[in-house]
Amino acid sequence: MSKESTITIIKDPLMEPFYVSRDSHCYTVYENITPDSKYTENNKPGKDYSKVVGHYGTFGACLNRIAREQTNLTSEYNSIKEYLTEYNNIETKIKQLTNIGIWA
Repeated sequence: MSKESTITIIKDPLMEPFYVSRDSHCYTVYENITPDSKYTENNKPGKDYSKVVGHYGTFGACLNRIAREQTNLTSEYNSIKEYLTEYNNIETKIKQLTNIGIWA
């Protein structure tokens, strides 16, 4: 007798445009994508979709990746310090959200 895998979806405004799913094997990070109309047929609005960012063994590893990905949503930083400050700000917000010691 096989047991069906249940999928749990974890969303939070602090993680947007990313979210996490969990099944019996791993955690998966997804990014919600809204296509830019200049890249669609006849410049019509495209349909939103989710793109897999990666698969992880722990929830903490997922949150770490989301912090890095959110930092990279900004296309330009004027210094390494500015980039790292932004990353640390995002990481801190997510750590405060969890606040249960799972940060990997």
